[in-house]
Amino acid sequence: MFQSLNLCLILFLFFSIISISSAIFIVSSKNLFYAAISLAFLGVSIAVLIALISFQYSLYSVFHLLLYVGATVVFLSISLVMFKGLEVRQINTAWAQVVAGVSAVLIFIAVVLSLSGVQVSQVGEINLQTLSSIILEKYWFPAVVLVVGLLTTLIEAITLARRD
Repeated sequence: MFQSLNLCLILFLFFSIISISSAIFIVSSKNLFYAAISLAFLGVSIAVLIALISFQYSLYSVFHLLLYVGATVVFLSISLVMFKGLEVRQINTAWAQVVAGVSAVLIFIAVVLSLSGVQVSQVGEINLQTLSSIILEKYWFPAVVLVVGLLTTLIEAITLARRD
C-alpha cells in the first residue's frame, strides 16, 4: 500500500506539472495549431488526475478522454488547418522523444494503477436504456460538467474558425 501511495503521489505531481505547463503554453503560444495540441496534453493530464482522485470518477475520466480530448482537439486542429490555411512546421527538439517516452510509461502506469482495484465479475446484459439511467442517476454531475465543457469548447472553436 505504501508503494502504491508513493506511486500515486509521483503520478499526481507529474501530471499536475504537465497540466500547468500545457495551460501556460496554450496561453502564451502564438501558433493556434500548437495551442490545440497542447490542449490535448492538458486534457489527457486532467483525465489522469481525475482517475487518480478516486475509482468512482473513472467513468468521467473516460468520457473526458473520448469526448473532450478526442473530438474537440481533432475538430480544432482540422478546422484551423482547413479554414485558416495554417502551415504546420516541425520543431525539432532533442529531448522531445525522451519526454514522450516517459509520459507514455507514466500514463500506462496510471491506467494500470487505476484498474488494479477493479474486481472482475460476471456482467449482465446492458442495453442503452440501462446505461443511460445509470449515468443520469449516479453520474449526473460529471455528465452536466462534460456537456457544459463541450459546449464551451464548441463555441470557442467556432469563434476561432470565424475570426478574420
